[in-house]
Amino acid sequence: MPTPMPLNRHRRKPDLFSLLVVFVVLGMGVTLAYQINLFYGGKMVPIARQAPATEAEKAIDG
Repeated sequence: MPTPMPLNRHRRKPDLFSLLVVFVVLGMGVTLAYQINLFYGGKMVPIARQAPATEAEKAIDG
């Protein structure tokens, strides 16, 4: 009677560099999608043309 083969239950460890690359690519993709959404989608962000004058500026200008 042949002896049964032992079951190899050893899992391969994940390659840490590959996990890092996947994490960085996903992070850059999410960041890029967010930036594109801000630029092309959604509402326009209000930008002040000129800040209101402060009390010191009002005193100088007269």
